[in-house]
Amino acid sequence: MSLSLPIAQTVDDCWNRIGVSGDRTCPELETHIHCRNCPVFSSAARSFFDRPAPSGYLAEWTKILAEPTVQTGTDDVSLLIFRLHGEWLALGTRAVAEVTTTRPVHRIPHRSNGVIDGLVNLRGQLQICISLHELLGVDPLSDDGKTQGRNGRTGDQPRLIVIQKDSETWAFPADEVPGIHRLPRGGLRNVPATLANPTTSFSQALFTWHGHSIGYLDDQRVFAALRSLGK
Repeated sequence: MSLSLPIAQTVDDCWNRIGVSGDRTCPELETHIHCRNCPVFSSAARSFFDRPAPSGYLAEWTKILAEPTVQTGTDDVSLLIFRLHGEWLALGTRAVAEVTTTRPVHRIPHRSNGVIDGLVNLRGQLQICISLHELLGVDPLSDDGKTQGRNGRTGDQPRLIVIQKDSETWAFPADEVPGIHRLPRGGLRNVPATLANPTTSFSQALFTWHGHSIGYLDDQRVFAALRSLGK
């Protein structure tokens, strides 16, 4: 059943044309990574939901939601791809709360260690900032080793990735965050037991993206390891 009641369009749905749901040509994606982080999208959402519903709109939606769910057959996974030193990794977007610019880290007296860097200020709230590469065992680059980004260049802008599960929130810096990638589950490969890579114990699958082998991290294992830091 399709919704037949008209709702006037008062905003430019740029996210469907040039954003993550369109051709991804919007220059703001370089700054915000995803449309949901963009103030234009937030403003449009507020304008949409602040409008009164037209007559009959709620009744028709009630009928729609009462219908059986139609299986579309799509089985894609939505992943945030990022780079830690020379290692390309991905997390399911369900575990990612935010991607933002890097900011100063405030050390925690007697608590900071190889994994816990300190605290970062996120919109007025202090959150624990970790070194994910230390947790995963990713070796830092040597002084003369420069890892090129996806476009064959060095110096890609680092980002701060915020991950969240229930009441747990952690932040970690990444050297590069190309963005979100949707991948059919058929494109995932099993992690070989003989693969000599320290991240394999945290990876649930591998896939190839722009010529890079990406380790798809198991967020459950990552959060479990982070939780153990406080024990």
